[in-house]
Amino acid sequence: MVQSPTRTSFNPKGTVHNYDNSIVSVAPQLPSYVEIRTDSLITYLSEVYRFTDRNLIQKWLDARHQTGFYFEITEHLHLGYADQRDGAGSKHWWCLYYDTIEKKRILDLVNVQEHSVKTKLENKANKDKFLWNTLIFRSETEIRIAKALSSLDLTFFANVNGFTNLKGLPISNEDNKQREKVEVDFLVFHNKKCMILEVDGQHHNNTFNRKWDYKRDRVFLKQGITTIRFPAEQCYQNATLVVKEFLELFN
Repeated sequence: MVQSPTRTSFNPKGTVHNYDNSIVSVAPQLPSYVEIRTDSLITYLSEVYRFTDRNLIQKWLDARHQTGFYFEITEHLHLGYADQRDGAGSKHWWCLYYDTIEKKRILDLVNVQEHSVKTKLENKANKDKFLWNTLIFRSETEIRIAKALSSLDLTFFANVNGFTNLKGLPISNEDNKQREKVEVDFLVFHNKKCMILEVDGQHHNNTFNRKWDYKRDRVFLKQGITTIRFPAEQCYQNATLVVKEFLELFN
């Protein structure tokens, strides 16, 4: 058990690393990891360090919201910052890396939905429905678009995750961050060019998501990559025509 720090501040014992804003995805010396939100992480750290003041733990974590932050709590337990995957104002995510010695405590304390890294396939029924040609999709609509792209022998990537550069964008980067995690529905290559095809469901209609979409589109356009959006209903009913119109915009 890690010894408790003083009660006036949260200064946990451990070894800090910072990987120059690179993405920390694995800890080779530890076999397992889970993704966890800040509120669940606070509960877990309270137990590990026998520290009851959640506000002080929150303050400590708030100062470490940066890609590349990595903290060796013990040889059996490490912590890394993951991302703010749902956009500005949303919860921050972290990675807990562990071995068999820490496994039971993690499974006892971490919310059951976070026992393992989440995927887009929650169960076998979803797997049968959203898996096509070894690619993973969020909906049948996306599969229809993928089939339409594939039928034309196009090179494309589906549900691509990555990071964008936010430097020099005073409006789009109000938080003054160096980079931000994004996901695109389809990254399509055609005529020696690249464009993004987005399948926009109902959730894109709310104010927060619209603002996030506009921001993301501007960031990609700065790099010469255009985003073309189609309503999910059109994509589901007329996938072939959607792809046809999309390809015409390459010219």
